[in-house]
Amino acid sequence: MNSKRIFQILMVVALLTASFATATRAQAWASCPSVYYVQPGDWLAKIARNCGVSLSSLYAANPWTAYTYYIYPGQVIYIPGGYDSGGYYCGAGYDYYGSYYIVCRGDTLGGIAMYYGVTVDYLQWRNGISNANRIYAGQLIRP
Repeated sequence: MNSKRIFQILMVVALLTASFATATRAQAWASCPSVYYVQPGDWLAKIARNCGVSLSSLYAANPWTAYTYYIYPGQVIYIPGGYDSGGYYCGAGYDYYGSYYIVCRGDTLGGIAMYYGVTVDYLQWRNGISNANRIYAGQLIRP
């Protein structure tokens, strides 16, 4: 092999390594808080675009969206990676769809499962979480 071919291979390997090393989950722009209240004329794709997150991550943070096509003004939408202006509510709660848990900093899925008396596998299945070690503050968990 000549030196030009070796150099090309090294550059490809370096670029691939750099792209994997910097890959992170989508973060919201500073203009969107972790908890967003739906305004008249909003829809999920518009909220995702305005906050700089993917629609799929917005669906993942709000699992109730799998059960309904509509959102209404005043409804709470959780923005993954959004800023916390003076903190946000975290912990157990109850709404129209039943009980929920907003993940606090330092929470684990195992701790949440123990709180509700269910298994980690059940919480993963119920909320579409592929990796039990990757939950984030502000995420909505349905038991």
